[in-house]
Amino acid sequence: MGKKDANVSHCLPVDQYRKQIGKQDWKKSKKEIKKMKSRADNTTVLSPQAIVFWMGLVILSCSAGYFLLCWYTGTVALENFVDKPPV
Repeated sequence: MGKKDANVSHCLPVDQYRKQIGKQDWKKSKKEIKKMKSRADNTTVLSPQAIVFWMGLVILSCSAGYFLLCWYTGTVALENFVDKPPV
């Protein structure tokens, strides 16, 4: 007993199209695959540790710049912050 219509595919035309595209994707040469892998490896992703480090560095440099600017312009007098003995 043979199968009826063994050559006919019972998939939707969209599924057949997707299968055909998938088969074409695998036909790429090794050079193209290596290029794609190297391109994917070259993309850098910042880890959360790197983000925290750089944000801390930015905050530290901004605060240091602020204090240096205040010291240079003389708006903050350090003598006012020295503890004076009570009278």
